[in-house]
Amino acid sequence: MDKKEVLKIFAYGGNLRNSIDKISKAGRGGLFIFIDYKKIKKICSGGFEINDNLSGEKLAELAKMDGAIIIDDKFEKVLFANVLLTPDVKIPTNETGTRHQTAERTAKQFETLVLAVSERTKVATIYYKNKKVQLSSLNELFTKTGEALKSLEKHEDIFHELIKKFDVSEILELVTLEDIVLLFQRKKIIDIVADILSMFLAELGKEGKLIQLQLKESVNFSDRETNLMIKDYEDYFDFSKILSELDELQYDDVLDKENLFKIFLNNRKNENALIPKGFRILRNIPVLSIEDIDLIVSKFPTLKELMISNEEDLLKKGISERKAKSIKEYLLKF
Repeated sequence: MDKKEVLKIFAYGGNLRNSIDKISKAGRGGLFIFIDYKKIKKICSGGFEINDNLSGEKLAELAKMDGAIIIDDKFEKVLFANVLLTPDVKIPTNETGTRHQTAERTAKQFETLVLAVSERTKVATIYYKNKKVQLSSLNELFTKTGEALKSLEKHEDIFHELIKKFDVSEILELVTLEDIVLLFQRKKIIDIVADILSMFLAELGKEGKLIQLQLKESVNFSDRETNLMIKDYEDYFDFSKILSELDELQYDDVLDKENLFKIFLNNRKNENALIPKGFRILRNIPVLSIEDIDLIVSKFPTLKELMISNEEDLLKKGISERKAKSIKEYLLKF
């Protein structure tokens, strides 16, 4: 289970988040363990059995008691309440408060999710295995999301401008290694910002649905363009290795385009002029299906060959008159 999956469990709009909000607003704290009771029984004492369906109101009410609340690992039932937990004190913890020390040690000892809500700070902290995540307030999340969204939009605009220039370069047969590197650099930045934004959206839950659609649209466009570039230039580069090495780069490394130049140069198959097959350019013509594009590229292996062809040539290769006309009209716009 990664951080994003954990945040989705405690996302706004769900029972667990409703409980956290109710507990915090009431000025109380709480300790919640999500596990099969049999696995944790040996460190439990006191308390009483509930064995009833989970609800926000129920958890908030049970949190009035000092002990821990045990919830099943499917997040469906409240099993026990007001339980005293005594995890192994030899397990290291950086926490100072008793509740949070117990939470961290229990999470580590049983490799499970534990939630601690601070009565003093009203901050909810999730422990899972050796990791720790603090939940954010709705205002904090909207602020962070807004900042990330502005950054995403800025890099998306730059990517669109680079694509426009790349279209012209492909038509004029002037594509350089730098053109390709700059597009993959911007794509990588978009992915990094999108990952940060998706983390905020995971916690926002239902509150972030509209932003989620905007994020999806942005990532889909950059994905489509770079995937088609890979098909266009796969004869010149080993993209499987390039993508793998790009994944290893940190944000600061990506900002220095020289790092990307090295990756592309080290994985270049030949020094021939960079001539596209035409997959990406043809994908911009609405009347063409993916099957049409595959057929055209199979008959005209490079964009150059397609550019110098006429409508009659296209008709002879099995392209309909309407589509042949659309292709030539689109290519002549440049």
